[in-house]
Amino acid sequence: MKSLIYKSTLLLLTAGVMTSCDVLDLEPLDSYTEDVIFSDGALTEAYVTKFYTYPKNGFNEMSHRYFCDEAMSNFNNNNAWQIEQTGYTPDMMGFFNMWKEYYTNIKNINIVFNNLENLDRVPEPDRSTLIGEATFFRAFFYLDLISHFGGVPLITRTFELDDPEMMVARNSYDEVANFCVKEFQKAADLLPLKQTGGDFGRLTKGSALAYKARTLLYMASPLNNPSNDRQKWQAVADACEELFALNQYSLDPDYQGLFYNHMSPEIIFQRLYNTEFGHWFNWYNQPNGYLGWSYTCVTQEMVDSYEMEDGTMPDPTPYMDPSNPSDLYPWANRDPRFYATVVCDGQNFVNRPVEYWVNEDGKTGGLDSEYSGTENWNYSKSHYSIRKFAAEDITAPRAVRASNPWIYCRLAEIYLIYAEAKYMLGDDATARTYVNKIRERARGGRQDILPDVTESGDALMEKIRHERKVELAFEEQRWYDVRRWKIGKETQSGMFHGMNIIRKADGSKVYYLKDLQDRSFEDIHNLVPLPASEINKNDLLIQNPGY
Repeated sequence: MKSLIYKSTLLLLTAGVMTSCDVLDLEPLDSYTEDVIFSDGALTEAYVTKFYTYPKNGFNEMSHRYFCDEAMSNFNNNNAWQIEQTGYTPDMMGFFNMWKEYYTNIKNINIVFNNLENLDRVPEPDRSTLIGEATFFRAFFYLDLISHFGGVPLITRTFELDDPEMMVARNSYDEVANFCVKEFQKAADLLPLKQTGGDFGRLTKGSALAYKARTLLYMASPLNNPSNDRQKWQAVADACEELFALNQYSLDPDYQGLFYNHMSPEIIFQRLYNTEFGHWFNWYNQPNGYLGWSYTCVTQEMVDSYEMEDGTMPDPTPYMDPSNPSDLYPWANRDPRFYATVVCDGQNFVNRPVEYWVNEDGKTGGLDSEYSGTENWNYSKSHYSIRKFAAEDITAPRAVRASNPWIYCRLAEIYLIYAEAKYMLGDDATARTYVNKIRERARGGRQDILPDVTESGDALMEKIRHERKVELAFEEQRWYDVRRWKIGKETQSGMFHGMNIIRKADGSKVYYLKDLQDRSFEDIHNLVPLPASEINKNDLLIQNPGY
């Protein structure tokens, strides 16, 4: 699609935080009738472009990483700690209170489909692309709704205030999921293979096929496929192969760098930003000594998910006795992805080594500790922070927005989806091949570390799950994986930990684990409850079991 209103409209693709002066802060329908908007290509593009600002992402203050074993929120915003520890309730949804917002988004998208006759006046291929974008985004929100709540009302039209059919019951999970699969395929048929020039960053055929594959993966997983229907896994594999056949994507050789490179050949769907319309990820997540807020307190359990270079798992035993701290450096010789993802004491970050240590006197400490001379209210309670996504050229995180993209989907995820599907179909060899493609890139050119996966059977499935946890860390994947695999009782329950670092008078350091947060997880937490406010408004809505 040729960009018809590039200066005023496509800024939305790079708008991280929209300001009141932005032209599209006002809904187009406030100023124009639907007939006018959807018979004009420029106005229709402006209306549809706003959909790109709707999806949540991990640059926000709150995200899914705080509600799984990756991290703890440094602050109790929106009852985060209570939800992390005991789960959500219909009256305490916090971050997960997305029902109204998502259905508002879906309503705005349905307006496009109410005006298809008017869109006939928009020339091709612009018309098909705009319909493809609207089709994708509506399926996107329904996929996220059913991934949280299970079955939800499937609404594909708008309602008048006095419409007798406004109160709608929940459709089943399978009904909505099958709708999403068909819609993503429809979007793929309408969207272009590539977007270039002023349209770069908009959806493509590959974006839609990738989300079709993700939807089918969720449908085939234990939570939603208790009988382990083999045909569902075959559909997952077929969808991945359909994407591979496009020959549009390849693994980026630079694992750390791809999260700062909107031109990376690995990216399938991303949210673009620029310095004017940027995001505040650095402000929220840099350590306190850098004037960040340390929102993402990475857990020791996540840290210890990163293998040693020889493929063995790290041993936490030396650090478990606070009365006998260990002088063994805890983070040597790890999977290179660890150093690209997590900030720990002594690592160089931005322009100096990180100082999470506390002196033996227990009253003074490093610049990034609870006794920082800079700021200490915002120190990381786990003494870890997140490096992934943090733009290290920003030294004033409260004044300068970051412009690196949020990546919703990349080729490595599709490789891991394919590996899981082929394993479930009994093809261990192909599953190993695609896992090992990921590990080869992780080696960063070295051949003496991270040996190939050679396991079969149950052990291979554990390797696939482990690779997803590490490769896709903090990319808004783990929360969904834990639930679709139904492993929350094993991975999300019990005491989570951080690391205490004590610096002695001679400058040497000792280390021991610290209790961070005691959590519980029950099977009912695989689904989020419907908000009490929605149940109270609609007698046809039935609450999820256990709530």
